[in-house]
Amino acid sequence: MTPMRTDISNLLIIGIGGFFGAISRFLLSGAVATPFDTLTVNILGSFALGMLMFDTELLGYVSPRVRMGLGIGFLGSFTTFSTFAVQSYQMTPTFAAFNIVANVIFTLIAVLLGRGAIILLSRKKARRMAK
Repeated sequence: MTPMRTDISNLLIIGIGGFFGAISRFLLSGAVATPFDTLTVNILGSFALGMLMFDTELLGYVSPRVRMGLGIGFLGSFTTFSTFAVQSYQMTPTFAAFNIVANVIFTLIAVLLGRGAIILLSRKKARRMAK
């Protein structure tokens, strides 16, 4: 991946993505409304990020600018480490330990599943192109 110049259009793309990512996180967290709302958002965001990052490597459907807006902007503000940290701190030690382990393990698994989904799609694309 080549580094992109930091210019105002790139900052706007990231900012717009961040705006919608933060709103989406707020709405989804309100809809889930459980102690696991942040975990749910972080897992969904990690899955999407896994797909987005590996799309560029294997399929190439997503342009670098779209990837920047979705990856850094939208998913960067949709997922949230700071809320996860504060919520863990406010929990009982046993529940906090579970929350920490669940966030780390399940978000890593979600990235791997997102990558796996892109690998399957790339294989289907290769089979179509071979015909």
